[in-house]
Amino acid sequence: MKSALYEGTVTHRRHATAATGQVAHDFSYPLTLPLLFLDEVDQVMAMHPRWSSRHFDASWFRRRDYLDGGDGSLDEAVRDLVAERTGRRPEGDIAMLGHLRRWGWLFNPLCVYYCFDATGGLEQLLLEVRNTPWHERHLYALEASSPQRFAKEMHVSPFLGMDHDYVLSFSAPGEHLALHLGNRRGDERIFDAGLSLTRREISRASLGDLVWRHPWATLGVSAGIYYEALRLFRKHAPFHGHPRRGSSSDPEGVSRV
Repeated sequence: MKSALYEGTVTHRRHATAATGQVAHDFSYPLTLPLLFLDEVDQVMAMHPRWSSRHFDASWFRRRDYLDGGDGSLDEAVRDLVAERTGRRPEGDIAMLGHLRRWGWLFNPLCVYYCFDATGGLEQLLLEVRNTPWHERHLYALEASSPQRFAKEMHVSPFLGMDHDYVLSFSAPGEHLALHLGNRRGDERIFDAGLSLTRREISRASLGDLVWRHPWATLGVSAGIYYEALRLFRKHAPFHGHPRRGSSSDPEGVSRV
């Protein structure tokens, strides 16, 4: 089976710079994410009685949670969107790295779709980014070259402005999986987030571990975001209102959306 679980850590580091009001902040959490090859979803769900792609269950792959929120094939939706954005339709496998709905709750800050060519080489990436607390969605379709730099196009955190670029570096999924996404303003290093994960084979036992040993993992994602936001608030980090929904302490940054 091509699909697997990846275990490791997610780290965030906010640097003390002009863009952050000189407020530094960092944290690290343990993390387990499934990497699902989209042609194997039903096969993976059938491995454990509390995993499902058809109805509510302890771990639920609900199609409407991803991309366009539709009911059609997620595999085809990824291919169509990448073709529209890049001019080239992926010809090989599509693999998704991201949480599934756990006991009814899901928030994915970042979902990564790895698009392979017909020979199995990594060709393109599709990043699906969600923000807090608005739960909006934005998609970045990228060539599989690492590192690369591109403009930030969605307001993600109330504690970071919009006048940033992203710098992305990553590895193809293998025995280890790494992904790093940094915020930059010119040469200013503002923020860095990273995944460092190790592959674990999918089995009935490993799927059961996720359900019973980490039943509130996705709720913990949301709780952790708000807990770290409270810590930033208590450090008096500059607050940036949503460009389309409120004001900002940095009007110059908002004007560049």
